[in-house]
Amino acid sequence: MLGMTGVTSQAVAPATTLVRVEDLHDLLEAELALQETGVILAWSGAEQTLYINNAPVGCFEPRVLFCDVDEMAAEADQATFRVYYRIAAGGALLLQDVQIYTGVDGGLLNSITLIAIDLYPNRFGVRVTLERTGGQEDYDFPWSVFVEGGP
Repeated sequence: MLGMTGVTSQAVAPATTLVRVEDLHDLLEAELALQETGVILAWSGAEQTLYINNAPVGCFEPRVLFCDVDEMAAEADQATFRVYYRIAAGGALLLQDVQIYTGVDGGLLNSITLIAIDLYPNRFGVRVTLERTGGQEDYDFPWSVFVEGGP
């Protein structure tokens, strides 16, 4: 609005508001960095959780879970990976994918010993499990998951 002097009247935000906006911007920029988590899971014969985000605060974007199957050494060894998603608030985690690896190095060829399980953005939760479904030996499975936007 023009005042009597012909100068436009504008509301000016206090300096503290500007600082808060800059802090919020920095926080959002930090949230977009790729992050990782992971541990070594001992193979026990029961279905075990490798990774879970059971109740995310909002929509989050897991990208991929890597798992090292190098210790699988016998032809009878069989590892079953399952991926579950919750698609509604308060709903159950539903099975979305099953991947089975059998034999030395999970049956992978060309000296490959690392598997990648693609993960999808979601709002209500995701879980990845590992179960020994064949073989007798207990092995360690180093793994890591990469999530855009935080753990």
